[in-house]
Amino acid sequence: MVKLGSDIKVGLLVGDEEVSFTFREPTNAELNKFLNGRYSMRRGKSIDDKSAESRADFFDLLLIKVENLEDNDGSPIAPENKDKIPSNWKTTIILEAFETQSVSLKN
Repeated sequence: MVKLGSDIKVGLLVGDEEVSFTFREPTNAELNKFLNGRYSMRRGKSIDDKSAESRADFFDLLLIKVENLEDNDGSPIAPENKDKIPSNWKTTIILEAFETQSVSLKN
């Protein structure tokens, strides 16, 4: 049975270790705002790419738990100090967990 509103857990392999991130499920409004805010049209028909910043902000908005990650001093990383998590990790996780997941229709 699929339950909407369940937490979303994502693992990231760093060397031989796995770091786990737990996110709350976004509301439809939050997801739509994120998806619509990644790119914007500029004058002259060029596109302003804000996707990396939008993904990092979305990561920060939804993060509720971090496991198996410490800073250089050995202090655990938690949602309260999420600014220490590398931006490229944040963008990769959001891209994979929230943008590239496919939904299959059954005929």
